[in-house]
Formats: sequence, structure tokens, C-alpha cells
Amino acid sequence: MGSMKELKVNLVRTDVVTAAVPMEQHRLPLSNLDLLLPPVDFGVFFCYKKPGSLEFASVVSTLKVSLSQALVDYYPLAGQVVANSAGEPELLCNNGGLDFVEAFGDLSLRVLDLHQPDETVQGKLMPEKKRGVAAIQVTK
Repeated sequence: MGSMKELKVNLVRTDVVTAAVPMEQHRLPLSNLDLLLPPVDFGVFFCYKKPGSLEFASVVSTLKVSLSQALVDYYPLAGQVVANSAGEPELLCNNGGLDFVEAFGDLSLRVLDLHQPDETVQGKLMPEKKRGVAAIQVTK
């Protein structure tokens, strides 16, 4: 395989996953530490052994259902950061959901250069966050 700049990841589908039960909209203030520090966007990248007997569509479906159930307890993740009347950021818990992206990539994990994640992971194996406070991508 060539360099990581040649890595191609094709997005197959983007869905929005919300909490499994309806949520009442409300706002949560950020902590003093959140207000003091500059906003930071970070990513977490997990790799799993390819499940032998499961089809990719089955794995994706199971992950969506599990995420939807987890968002019941972790409902702020399905919200968004907005400004309050004083102009300070706070969390609007509106169950707007998270972007859930299905993708296909032709790569071997051995060639990933994790010392340069902007070139190898960001934008390819980790989606751009468009809604909510997190985004999920499942890549086959």
C-alpha cells in the first residue's frame, strides 16, 4: 500500500442517532473549568478484530441500537453547546442526536502513522462533528 496521503475512505451513509426515549429539553451550565479553558475538540480512535461470523451491516445496526440506549443515560452527548443570555457557552440538552457515519476504507492498520494523526486519522477514520458534542464513524 502507498503512503497515507493516498488512503481513501468512502462514506457510505450518515445517520443521526438519538436517545431511545424522548427527552425533555433543558439547559445545563458548563463547569468553571470548562469556562476557563479554551474549547478543545478531541477524538478517540478504537480498533477491533474483525468479527468472523457477523456481517458489517449487523455490526452497524447493533452499534446504533446500543448508542441510542446509552444516550438515555448520557443524554448531554446528544445535545449541543449554545450561548446563554450572557454569551457564555452552556449545554442545550435537546436530544438532537449524534452523527453516525458508515464508511469503507481500503487500508491496513499496520500502515497507520499515529504520530501524525491529522494526516492518517482525522477526516478519514474520524468524522467531522456537525451536530451534538460527538460524532461516531464505523469503518469497514
